[in-house]
Amino acid sequence: MLREFNTLTPEEQQLMFDAIPLITILVGAADNVLDEVELSEAQRLADIRSYNNRGRLNAYYEIIDEGLSERIQQLYNGMQNGVEERERYIVAELSKLNDILPKLREPYGYLYYHNFRTFARHIAECHGGFLRFITIGPKEAKVVDLPMIKPVPKPPEDEYPNLI
Repeated sequence: MLREFNTLTPEEQQLMFDAIPLITILVGAADNVLDEVELSEAQRLADIRSYNNRGRLNAYYEIIDEGLSERIQQLYNGMQNGVEERERYIVAELSKLNDILPKLREPYGYLYYHNFRTFARHIAECHGGFLRFITIGPKEAKVVDLPMIKPVPKPPEDEYPNLI
């Protein structure tokens, strides 16, 4: 178990581990298709972040990196009821993070919030658009900033320099 998750219930810990797969499905399947490009990009990004995240969330990404594609597929296959219903379910699940992130000691609430948002943006941009313009489609644009998760303020720079 991760030290920063000591204050969380087992259900809250599971949601934290499922946040990245849920975000991938929410953003990647916003157009009703979760394709191989989005799946492989999620796996690649988790792999990169498992060893290149300034040491703060490496352990988290190491845990989710193992079997991430399978977990995404498992969750996705369990929600094949249309875009709107799937989106409502994921939004409800991710909204639960609003009670979880504040329980994490500084600076972890902020770090997870920030990482979830940048992960979502990366998945939304992975198809590239036209000449690298309009890289995020209108359906992804609705959810890419994860509006269901309340912003977690960045801790003071003097206490936590060079966080992000």
